[in-house]
Amino acid sequence: MKNTYYKFGTYKCHSYMKPAGHGWEVGFKFGSDSVFVGNFIHKTEATKWWSCMNKELKTFTTRFGVGPMASMTWYTKSFSHHLYKTYYSFLDREFMKYHRTFDKSCKQDTKFYNLHKNKWKQGERFTFRKAA
Repeated sequence: MKNTYYKFGTYKCHSYMKPAGHGWEVGFKFGSDSVFVGNFIHKTEATKWWSCMNKELKTFTTRFGVGPMASMTWYTKSFSHHLYKTYYSFLDREFMKYHRTFDKSCKQDTKFYNLHKNKWKQGERFTFRKAA
């Protein structure tokens, strides 16, 4: 489990990354309130998001700094929306990588099949049938 602790005025905040079931959970707590929680299957993706999220925390608070008279309820809600927007953008980039990889693999497999199908079609053809 990884933790990074922050201080925001009188509030104590922390981001964390921990194993959850068969995957990983990355989140951020502002005081006792959970502001963000993201789940990942692979540790490498969780670690990438962990790094990205911690950079985003510093960037957001620098860009949208507030004083002690600000409404923390509004600020945490706005901060939560910003983190989720960044999270889904991150996931879109990751999914595009998978899409490219699997699309390329499918094209290679189809090309290989077309080269060998005449040899393989001799004799009985196999197809999926429902088993009893």
